[in-house]
Amino acid sequence: MKKLLLSLFLLLSPLMADGMYKLTLNQKSSVVYPKLLDALDAHYLIVVSQIDILDKFKHAGLPKKFGKNFNTNNLTAIKAVIACNGGFGNAIANTDPYMMGLCPVRITLIEKEGKTTILFVKPSQVAAGSKALEVIKKLEAKVIASLEALK
Repeated sequence: MKKLLLSLFLLLSPLMADGMYKLTLNQKSSVVYPKLLDALDAHYLIVVSQIDILDKFKHAGLPKKFGKNFNTNNLTAIKAVIACNGGFGNAIANTDPYMMGLCPVRITLIEKEGKTTILFVKPSQVAAGSKALEVIKKLEAKVIASLEALK
């Protein structure tokens, strides 16, 4: 059984790794974040929501609740941006409305030791077999192009 699970893990590992876009920049999130918002705007992606997750956790009393188990990786920022493009959103809704769970997209920033990592789950990994896959791939490419512009 262990060999079967190990084989399955090794088989799926490349797929899981490919499902996440990750970009690490040698800058604090306070520098990267406004650049990210500008890059999204330049690529016609509308930011519909911004969330300072670490701040929300602190205000919810999680440091006290979890004590020494709170933020054990010592992240100094955790933020999320939710963005969409109306054209892509409309096309996805028209083609396969159940894929609207993938649009808008979420981009997460984490900061540790003065470096910011941007994380983006690629929606095309979930949309396999959907009639909206081609539109979702185009949306994904637009998001990644905006993130690549930060390099």
